[in-house]
Amino acid sequence: MTKINIFIRDSYTLIFMRKSIVHDTLNFINMFKKDINVKRLENYDRIVISGMGGSGISGRILETLAFYDSNKQIFSWNNYKLPNWVTREDLLICISYSGNTAETLSAAEQGAEIGCNVHVITTGGKLEKLADENGWDKVMIEKGHQPRAALPLLLKPLIHKIGIKDQNGTLNEIYDLEFDEEEVKSIVSQIKGKIPCIYSGKLLEPAVYRWRCQIEENSKQLAFHHEIPEMNHNEIVGWTSNNPIMQPVLIRDANESENMKNRFEGLKETAFNNIDIIEITMKGHYALTKIIEAIIKGDMVSLELAKENNVDPAPVEIIENLKRKLGGK
Repeated sequence: MTKINIFIRDSYTLIFMRKSIVHDTLNFINMFKKDINVKRLENYDRIVISGMGGSGISGRILETLAFYDSNKQIFSWNNYKLPNWVTREDLLICISYSGNTAETLSAAEQGAEIGCNVHVITTGGKLEKLADENGWDKVMIEKGHQPRAALPLLLKPLIHKIGIKDQNGTLNEIYDLEFDEEEVKSIVSQIKGKIPCIYSGKLLEPAVYRWRCQIEENSKQLAFHHEIPEMNHNEIVGWTSNNPIMQPVLIRDANESENMKNRFEGLKETAFNNIDIIEITMKGHYALTKIIEAIIKGDMVSLELAKENNVDPAPVEIIENLKRKLGGK
């Protein structure tokens, strides 16, 4: 097992180490360890977290944790404006690494119109300006990272603001995570030249979504994901036909329920009966540890796959082209 900050030290890493996406991915745990000063929010039963892309995954994680460990209602919102049910009694947390994400800015502006208590996590931009103009609470994080690589910097203040069950124990367990380089290389050898179809239960859904996004952004190839048991009621039928370029990846919880265990094993015996599958099990004690472990492992896979695809993981030119086409909105 190797610590993440010394992971994948080869010529590929040396070539691209100057690029933040690689350096930051390898340094995830150290970034997550950074001290922050954030006040805990106690008096809100419903919290809406607005964010897109690499900035939005934090809200997706907290929404999932709330399902298991909290009496709060937490909703991750990834679109323009806000849902019609949002009221002035709700807390709105807007997360945008750049501070210029059009959808998140529109949510912040509507939140102000509704009368929500708005909090901001950003590096600056228009979102910081809005926060200053309206007197909103803001957490400023360091610049110089790509949004998807800044996940630990964006997630940590959100955890401290909202709070999670057994928070200190969870954070300490995450700080001690280690990873197996050979496992990552083995996974990549099986998905190279194929389209990964990544499946998990509800707890690890944010992680499999992250796998999909990182493979698409870093490795520059398509990937898909779905959640079990819902996948058993629709997508499973697509595996009736021969899909030689599709590679199933099952990401499981070592402590999954008997229902979920039966679902996974049944899936392997039916849809994937004659298919080589990749199966990965998260063994951490705490829910967030399992999510983070799966996320980091997926991030590592995406970098190694980028190497195999002979592509630079850093640029996302098509996203920037689309922003320009839309006039930056």
